[in-house]
Amino acid sequence: MSPQDAWFLYADGPRFRHAYVSVYAFAPDDGSDRLPSPEESALWIAQRANLPVLRRRLVRTPLDLARPYWVEDPDTDVSAHVHVHDPMTWDGLREFLAVLASAPMDYTRPLWEAHVVARVDAVPGVPRPVTVVAVKIHHCAADGVASGEVTRAFFGDDPTGTADGHGGRTPGRGELLVRALAGAPRGVGRVVTAARSARSARLAQVAARESASYPLPPQRRTPTSLDGPVGPGRIFDVATFSLAEMQEVKARIGDVTINDLILTVVGGALRAYLAEQGETPDGSLAASVPMTVRGAQPHSDSNNQFVMTVVDVNTEITDPIARARAVHDAVLGERRRMTVPAEAAVLATDFVLPGWMFRVARWLEQRRGVAPAGVVARPFNTFVTSVPRRTTPLRLLDATAVMAFGTSTLDGTGTSHSVGSTGDVLALNITADPALLRDSRRYADLLRQSYAELRDAAFAMAQG
Repeated sequence: MSPQDAWFLYADGPRFRHAYVSVYAFAPDDGSDRLPSPEESALWIAQRANLPVLRRRLVRTPLDLARPYWVEDPDTDVSAHVHVHDPMTWDGLREFLAVLASAPMDYTRPLWEAHVVARVDAVPGVPRPVTVVAVKIHHCAADGVASGEVTRAFFGDDPTGTADGHGGRTPGRGELLVRALAGAPRGVGRVVTAARSARSARLAQVAARESASYPLPPQRRTPTSLDGPVGPGRIFDVATFSLAEMQEVKARIGDVTINDLILTVVGGALRAYLAEQGETPDGSLAASVPMTVRGAQPHSDSNNQFVMTVVDVNTEITDPIARARAVHDAVLGERRRMTVPAEAAVLATDFVLPGWMFRVARWLEQRRGVAPAGVVARPFNTFVTSVPRRTTPLRLLDATAVMAFGTSTLDGTGTSHSVGSTGDVLALNITADPALLRDSRRYADLLRQSYAELRDAAFAMAQG
């Protein structure tokens, strides 16, 4: 397992569950209320669960003395990973997804689950009853882009991927311990080398920034009540928009992307929500935004191939058009920064503490009563992430996906946003700590209000 993948495993705990849930709502093609039976839906998914990522399980050494590795398990009972649930209301589904996002996964089995909800009514943006399928995957097994392959396998017209039919032998605990101890000197050497490389990269970055001719991201976080520390609870909500209308807004503003508009909307909603709480930030807020590096690292064996950028969402700019353009410039600035060798070297650093050190650190934290690992003063206030939009339909038996949404992870800040779209429905998802974001419904309303202000300004600008 690569260091980055291992980090998602080591850092997983009650406060930070590093798994995400991708959700799809399916409606019958004939426009009726007749939905696929949950048993047929479960069988459909199980028969298509052939990708290697869905049939490999984790092997960990005692006390995490060495990094874990994957072993292929072609005899996996995939049907045991597919769960059927009775009909739910939309609010019931929201609560279910929040609980699912915060629940631990079974590390002794392949790290995925599929949950079929027989019927859900009144899903936002969808006028008909739907069957809902929620697919949960641990981040150490796949990032957002890689999860698209799972989606294609389950619901694509041309499902791909087959199990290779070769299972790996799982050594016993004693053998694992002997291997880990035998490899300890070499492992320590790798850790020391990686730590030195990481330190050298940081020093080179500091030196480069002293005379930087490229844009730098925010260096300090503007503190807000939404930042943390994060607890174990989760809440989920969603705001939906017309993708066609948002594309028209994009065209009228010019020189912006849909992701730029999403960041603009989030910035406006955060500012409005905090203002309603009687809290006016002293400076602009920032978002942590992942950027894929797939293709740029052709020899990488990591399941997670992305770097985290920090984008100023310019919440101090009240004019939504001006804010959208400033956000666009900030995104371009981060992309430019990625091309600077001293900056790219830091982002490519794969130094991660060994698992046993994570264990020791957590034990010390519990003894001292300090904040859990991961709660640090990071230079951002929220997460905003999206994956490439599929242009081909997703199908479940005789039903087609009419909405794609889902949860995302929290790490060091109290709110996270993710974007999903299918057809004309774009879903802006909210995953949050309910102790920090106390009124998710109001916040979802403010996301819609922030978008309406941007849309109206764009249409008025074009008319003028």
